[in-house]
Amino acid sequence: MSFLLALLAMQAAPPPIDPILIPPREESGVEIESAAMARAQRLLNCMRLADSDPDAAIAEGARWALTDGGIEAELCLGVGYEHKADWDAAERAYLRAHDLAEAVDDTRSTGILANAGRVALRKGDAAAAKARFDTVLADPDLGADVRGNILLERAQAHVVLEDGDAAQADLIAAQALLPNDNAVWLLSATLARRQGDLDAAGDFIDRALELDQNDAATLLEAGNIAIGLNAYDIAEQAWTRAAAADPDGVPGQAATRNLERLAALLAEGPGVPVELPEGMEAGPSEPADPQPQSR
Repeated sequence: MSFLLALLAMQAAPPPIDPILIPPREESGVEIESAAMARAQRLLNCMRLADSDPDAAIAEGARWALTDGGIEAELCLGVGYEHKADWDAAERAYLRAHDLAEAVDDTRSTGILANAGRVALRKGDAAAAKARFDTVLADPDLGADVRGNILLERAQAHVVLEDGDAAQADLIAAQALLPNDNAVWLLSATLARRQGDLDAAGDFIDRALELDQNDAATLLEAGNIAIGLNAYDIAEQAWTRAAAADPDGVPGQAATRNLERLAALLAEGPGVPVELPEGMEAGPSEPADPQPQSR
């Protein structure tokens, strides 16, 4: 999910982008300010290029690093590698950018560290991700949206680290900050189900469905919860809709497998307990940006 969104005041109608693109605050004059904006625009162009051609974005970042280098060049590389799902290379680029930002007291350093945390989580290093998110969340100047999204990411790190109570605490805090974010309620529902609290899981998934009735991951989880409540008809309906909504994606394919398993078990006769087969779950849908997720 891409969670570090803000406005870059470059044009009359600026696009929503990651705050790492916002030039550091300077008190130096028009010429330096103009140069900073030019670097920000070049980075924005690199991010847009990464959406369609990650290799070209990586090449752009490499060229940039060989000339004047700097924070933006490393971020350009990080974005390109992230779009290629080369998590190790993306993490190294973001950490280099963070070190450069820290060295000059650049105001973007916190946002860059959040990017490095998100990438660590994607590559499976939940401990490193959590440590970085802890540092980011200690910043008192974080906006509510950014804080809520980082709490959501840290909750996922807690789940991987098998600390359900900490994950639950982060999700409760995120719910208050992002009440209209489907992903918060979906992850809350999934965690509550795994912890055996089906009543809470049902409430959370109802809220997620209120926000998005067509999201395949939400429909998949609705079916998972329904199975736990022995509501087979509801589970079948939810999984059928999930499979139709995203037939080629992870949630849709998981829903299809669940439907096949459900049909097989019900064919064995009434009263046979129905349980989710191993590996049939899928979490919230991943964003195109890492997004970054990050959303």
